[in-house]
Amino acid sequence: MVLTRVVGMDRSTEARDTARPPAPALRVALVSGLDSTERSRVSRMIAGVPAEDAPTSDITDETEDSAEFALVLAEHVLAAAHAGATGRTVIELDAEADVMEVGFVLETELEGRRNEGPPAELHDLVTVARVRDVHRWLLSAAPAPAVDFVTAESLASQLEFATVVVLADAADVSPGQLRSTVGLVQRLNPDAAVVTSVATARQPTGWPGGRGCARRLGRRMGWTRALAEPDLPAASWNGVDVLVFRDPRPFHPDRLFDSVRHRLVPDQVGRIARSRGLVQLATRPDHHGSWRSAGDTVSLDPTGIASWDPDAPIGQEMVFFGEHLDRDEIIAALHACLLTDDELLAGPTSWRRYGDPFPAWPLHHDH
Repeated sequence: MVLTRVVGMDRSTEARDTARPPAPALRVALVSGLDSTERSRVSRMIAGVPAEDAPTSDITDETEDSAEFALVLAEHVLAAAHAGATGRTVIELDAEADVMEVGFVLETELEGRRNEGPPAELHDLVTVARVRDVHRWLLSAAPAPAVDFVTAESLASQLEFATVVVLADAADVSPGQLRSTVGLVQRLNPDAAVVTSVATARQPTGWPGGRGCARRLGRRMGWTRALAEPDLPAASWNGVDVLVFRDPRPFHPDRLFDSVRHRLVPDQVGRIARSRGLVQLATRPDHHGSWRSAGDTVSLDPTGIASWDPDAPIGQEMVFFGEHLDRDEIIAALHACLLTDDELLAGPTSWRRYGDPFPAWPLHHDH
């Protein structure tokens, strides 16, 4: 079940924007974050009303599918717009919601129905994060709880997919912690505004956002820019490094799995806070996998990208972000996972017999 709280839907905020051209009837700000107290505090500030005065309503749906829930959410937003709601409305997402999927689907649905009546648009994607959480789950070399495979990935995704990142406890942490957190956010999401004073959320004009913000973010996340723009500076940025790895050869899955466990770890290569990319396993040569790591968690999920697709990468394209990364050791560890010349010459029939400890992907059928 996904729970969403709508804050300030009944309040007009047009007075803030008198200097701008005529705006859509309803501008939506999606607010995500792990900490419900901080998330709610910032949501009410953005809505421009005191906590005790903010009109709120809860939207629940009996589904754990974020895309389906986004469609339900779109119906509520459009119904409010057609009923005369104006200005900015703030929608606070539950911590378990996939903000990227909700954002893309909600934006697409609102755009596709602009001609039905007073329009609404997704205008802002706001992530509320605590510096302490960023360090605990992504930057600290200390192991994360072994039973939690969700929190680190949720936090990293929220930081990547935001027009604005509000660091709620910035005033309560050390300058070093704040600097490395800001550096990581800037690496993961170069276009985001990083807000270190919660009080500024009371006047959110001038934040990067606007119509089409979800699509723009999807094209310009830090890892996609690192792959597309090889001239981006690789030097440490507020203490956070970036490393791009490319190679046309497939990975041997057993060796890659072993490397993740024993070589790509903090005491060997530095703290890899986040990595993203597209990878190809020798045992699954027909399709690329979506690689992502966040802190101590790693996932390799199927994509719809076939190896023969004209836009598919050849082999591996991976980007690593972290503190004090040992570039040579990371590259050496990954190179050791690639097929050797003899293995490559053996061909796909031989490759399919390799051990593959990664979770199986659903069978893909092309029609």
